[in-house]
Amino acid sequence: MPENGCMPESCAFCGAVGPLTREHVFGQWVSRTGLDLAPMRHHAGPLNALPRDMGEQPPFRQTVKSFCGSCNNGWMSNLETVAQRVLTPLILDEPGTIAPEDQAAIATWVQKTALTAMLLSSKEQRENGYGLAPSEYRALYERRELVQPLDFSQFWVGRFEGVKGFSAVRVTPLTVRIPDFPEPPLPQGYAMTIVLGALLLHGVRFTTPGLQADTKTEMGMPQLWPSETSVMWPAGQACTETSLLALADGGTLRATGGEVRLQPWSHAAHLPQSAFENGAIKVPALCRKHDIYYPAALLQEAHQGRFYAFMTSCECSAYLIHTDSDRVRFRAAGEPEGIAAMYADLVGDEFLIEDQIGEFACKRLPA
Repeated sequence: MPENGCMPESCAFCGAVGPLTREHVFGQWVSRTGLDLAPMRHHAGPLNALPRDMGEQPPFRQTVKSFCGSCNNGWMSNLETVAQRVLTPLILDEPGTIAPEDQAAIATWVQKTALTAMLLSSKEQRENGYGLAPSEYRALYERRELVQPLDFSQFWVGRFEGVKGFSAVRVTPLTVRIPDFPEPPLPQGYAMTIVLGALLLHGVRFTTPGLQADTKTEMGMPQLWPSETSVMWPAGQACTETSLLALADGGTLRATGGEVRLQPWSHAAHLPQSAFENGAIKVPALCRKHDIYYPAALLQEAHQGRFYAFMTSCECSAYLIHTDSDRVRFRAAGEPEGIAAMYADLVGDEFLIEDQIGEFACKRLPA
């Protein structure tokens, strides 16, 4: 052990001990595609807790110092070269084709990018169990010469029809649910979602042997991997800002046989149960230190299939929240001015509800 008592750092992929290099979550080529590079606020971290605020900075500049030079400048760089050539037109919303000989490399790039993005979280978050198992990184490294994603993985490619120039990486742990059986204590796979401009890439990886399921997406997106034919883009139903969260949570994935269902692992994806208190619905805030409240009338509206957006805040952060059929979803967290601007940009009629907690403003979301 070194004299300072610290363990030497090792590469997240190959395990080599020694100096580590910085790797961009999105390759540097993405910043040269022509997407908007205006500074924006970035966040990273758990799905059901206040994210790590990474400050305001130009997009596509986020890096992690977790890989050795051999991996960074070798097989990882080779994947970026293929991704740049194949994906640039699609990112810019230009129709294109992904040829069979490129599909395995693009699927591997999606998996590599998702694994890299998970390392943007803080050291404290990872020590508390956030992230993917180290074995996932090692297994992908061992397939570097095959240039194929991990076994029991499927990938689809679609079109994102939302904010121009938007980008995101989201990984959601999944469970394989069988009717009449309780939720498993640990996740059995994960969904990966990447948005770059007009391009949407979505995948699922099953990590528990024997529980993998042949899967399809309800949105009709063409399957990228495994596939033996050229993939034409765009095809299938476009994903919007409204439908993105449900897709990223695995909500559009369906097992093709039997009654097996895929659902987000509640311990990582959902907040603790809400409660009815003094005529309002109490929900734990993302900071896990405070609670927020909203009118019970919005819950009744959700049961009728009518959903709303509203702003609220606690001592730690302001929030933009959407109601859903079974819970509320925290769409954004940050400074009050930024949340207010996002709320103002939402399309929908605004309503003012008066109840025990006073006047409450909200917007009816389009159907």
